Amino acid sequence: MEPNTLGRKLGIGVRVASKMLLDRATKGSPPPAASSVSETVQQVTHPSTVYAARGKDVARGSRKFGEAVWKPFAHAGGVLWLEVTGLFFGIFTLFFAINTYKLRHHWDIGPDHQRFLVFTIVTLAFAYFTFSSFYRAHKKEKLRRQAKQ
Repeated sequence: MEPNTLGRKLGIGVRVASKMLLDRATKGSPPPAASSVSETVQQVTHPSTVYAARGKDVARGSRKFGEAVWKPFAHAGGVLWLEVTGLFFGIFTLFFAINTYKLRHHWDIGPDHQRFLVFTIVTLAFAYFTFSSFYRAHKKEKLRRQAKQ
């Protein structure tokens, strides 16, 4: 296609589209005739109330959209975060439990008695963190299921 004919067809299309847009805009606008002052005031205040209502509708719609889309992702992310945290605490629990097991012969007295006690206390602390994290994830998922029913 030659450049002149492309420009003509594109120009004609733009003109037709702009004419259609102007026709639709004039059909949607209220009639300009106003006989009294009160009608003029109503016409002046009317668009502001329409825009305020539209703004409230948009806010309500975006809030509903956020609830419908964001809440499931936030819930799943929260449960997943608790489970991954519990997994990492479980890895540390396993590490300290293995070292506690290696030092089990020094539980009564010996050169590594303090080390054994420290490893035992840290193992119990990380075991608590592991189980509490998985318990919280389970509890959060259970509350979500009850809320759906």
